[in-house]
Amino acid sequence: MIETDVRAHLERLAPLAAVGDEEAVEEILRVAHPLVHRYCTSRLESVEHPHASADDVTQDVSLALMSALRTYRDEGKSLLSFIFGIAAHKVSDARRRANRLSVPTARSATAHHMVDIEEGPEHHVLRTELRGEMHELVQTLPVRHQQIVFMRIVVGMSAEQTARVLDTTPGAIRVAQHRALNHLRSRIHASHSLAR
Repeated sequence: MIETDVRAHLERLAPLAAVGDEEAVEEILRVAHPLVHRYCTSRLESVEHPHASADDVTQDVSLALMSALRTYRDEGKSLLSFIFGIAAHKVSDARRRANRLSVPTARSATAHHMVDIEEGPEHHVLRTELRGEMHELVQTLPVRHQQIVFMRIVVGMSAEQTARVLDTTPGAIRVAQHRALNHLRSRIHASHSLAR
């Protein structure tokens, strides 16, 4: 199902779910699950903590969504945008929890020492550091720009699809993406200049 169809499908189901149609709620959860999981995976990949796994946060989003659908009202915001709003909130909660509870565990210690046999330990360290640096860079963007970068670059949505999810225009999406990428480029350039 392409993104446009997903959005339209969810919009058709929203009023049914709001009046307690359990089949509509289940279908919304089924359709939203892979999108939410992809979002959570991308936002949490640099967090190594048992309380911040993408699977757990996706489950939290599903539970919150199940409750929220019973009182959901269309207030000019698409259901998909509403779902991503819940996901963004749950990801932020998980990141805060992980920062607060960041005590090394046997599981995380083991994970740090697991290295792909195909490559040496230096490749593993470099890849982990690069992923962490990229995540920190993206975190310097406003939340709206983070969402746009995620949808356009990680998920591969078109400007038109992203605009529909975020209730704006494709032109505004392109401008925001351009500004976000320029911001990231300037931060990378500045950090390389300092490293010299």
